[in-house]
Amino acid sequence: MPFVDITLAQGKPSEYVEAVSQAVHHALVAELGMKPDDYFQVIHQHHLSELKFNRNFRGGPRSDDWIVFTITDGLERGEPAKREFYKTLVRLLAEDPGIRPADVFVMMTVTPPENFSFADGVIVTDVATAEPLASAAETPGTRGAYTRAEMAAAITELFKNRDRRPIMRMLRDDVVLRVPATLPYGGEFTGVDVFGRFFAGTPGGGKVWDSFTVHLDEVIESDDHLIAQLTNTAIPKGSDKAVVFQNLWLFKVTDGRFASAQLYADTAAVQPPAA
Repeated sequence: MPFVDITLAQGKPSEYVEAVSQAVHHALVAELGMKPDDYFQVIHQHHLSELKFNRNFRGGPRSDDWIVFTITDGLERGEPAKREFYKTLVRLLAEDPGIRPADVFVMMTVTPPENFSFADGVIVTDVATAEPLASAAETPGTRGAYTRAEMAAAITELFKNRDRRPIMRMLRDDVVLRVPATLPYGGEFTGVDVFGRFFAGTPGGGKVWDSFTVHLDEVIESDDHLIAQLTNTAIPKGSDKAVVFQNLWLFKVTDGRFASAQLYADTAAVQPPAA
């Protein structure tokens, strides 16, 4: 997640600038555990008159090759790791492009992960939560339990994007689905396959609804449950009038997996119109 801002004197050849870029990137990967493809840098070149620095304060003597690395990270890596990073960085820069250690100035700052958005207006905490789920999908059966953040993300995908794949991997084999019996599609069901079929489309389908739209209001975490609050807009079959109603799904969590899902609904709001 580190973002690197590099400032140096102008007039350096492109090979010099590329070597600087690679040196700091490799040092971050080696010492701070940064992912190799997490590579975001901005490089500024200034006339020497625009670089103001003391030649001997707490180091030096500094030359006209003075270079500044400003690194913004979303995680606190700890002092030991930073010590090793500084050492590795100056070593790599000395090897190529030949920058003297006395000319290397580094300033590291830490900001919460939610202050990053890499693209598409998506907060990076959502991306970070989704990444291990995608990895688990590529190697099914390798995850025995999931974090609350991952499970909340899976519920969000289920109701917001109608994608049931993330949550299916998190279900216990004996997961129980409970839907009020007063609904046309109500009852108590057991098993992963039944759960998947229920959420494959709109509950009840065209026999019950002419249209059905779900809006996820929020996902709430408690000690042993996750709660999805929904606002639905639907047109019941045989009616030309839309109804708006809220319901709630209560997901029970046991040992990092979903043990049950229970629907609490305003059943009166969704009854078929009287003949």
